[in-house]
Amino acid sequence: MNILNSKSLLNYNTFKVNSIAEFFVNIKNTDEVLELLEEKKINGKEIFILGGGSNILFTKNITGLVIHNQIKGIEIISESKDDMMIEIGAGEVWNDLVNWSTKRNLYGIENLSLIPGYVGAAPIQNIGAYGTEIRDVFEELESINLHTKEKTIFNKLDCKFGYRNSIFKNKVKGEFIITKIKIKLYKTKKINLNYKTLREKIEKLKLQTLTSKSVSDTVVNIRNSKLPNPKKIGNAGSFFKNPTIKKETLEKLKKEHPNIPFFKKTQIKISAGWLIEQSNWKGYKNKTCGVYNKQSLVLINHSNATGKQIKNLSEKIKQDVHKKFNILLEEEVLII
Repeated sequence: MNILNSKSLLNYNTFKVNSIAEFFVNIKNTDEVLELLEEKKINGKEIFILGGGSNILFTKNITGLVIHNQIKGIEIISESKDDMMIEIGAGEVWNDLVNWSTKRNLYGIENLSLIPGYVGAAPIQNIGAYGTEIRDVFEELESINLHTKEKTIFNKLDCKFGYRNSIFKNKVKGEFIITKIKIKLYKTKKINLNYKTLREKIEKLKLQTLTSKSVSDTVVNIRNSKLPNPKKIGNAGSFFKNPTIKKETLEKLKKEHPNIPFFKKTQIKISAGWLIEQSNWKGYKNKTCGVYNKQSLVLINHSNATGKQIKNLSEKIKQDVHKKFNILLEEEVLII
């Protein structure tokens, strides 16, 4: 285990913005975490846990210690006739886990294909796409308290999952490092086509047999058609959450915009991308950053933008949407 000084994080975030960590270390197992927490060099330093860097915007240098979680491993813990319990290291790439699952004809996370980032971030963010969220298959996670150094288990209820939210973004933010998670995947066919875009795409393909792999491939095609590859264009996927609105607000908006896209489950959510597009930001581009021309939810770094420049762009978008619709957008991306 090698603690580095003044480490650039340029290649550790998908926005490709530069930020310097005062101290930086890769950790590969639980023992290294415990050893690190005893290290006098970082005693009293603020600790920041970094995974794939796919949902973060650095606007400044990081004072203290950045721990880059590299705990690997995918293990079958138990299985029955119908399902399989899997334990995954927090440093595994999320999409590698999805591919592992679909190759084995397992069901549960195929709708979450191509979401960037590491497994450890999945419960923090309660990642979701195309009608599925991580909480749908989540069982529990293992973590270490950064202050007491004790191993702590969080079950589904403990995590207090919400829309792109969990206890780790609120009450216990910054207090734990997640080391492993457990999920339950299904051997029996359990396909979720509740999301309209995915369902319509599947119907057009007229597949004779629908499998987790074919659903995953369809999701990948959809995402590739409207989202930029972070390896080619700096971005963090959806920058804003879809706002939750009241029924009265929706009815009022529908009078002026009859075709306004919205989603209704337990709450009414309106498309943030549509709000941004209607505020004339889609395809906007300045010298360093802009809004992706195929998906208004995605802010891009096309020419060495700083985190502050991207943040300033996001603030202007929020102001215009609020002015036009009286709806305040909330960031999905963590801004540091």
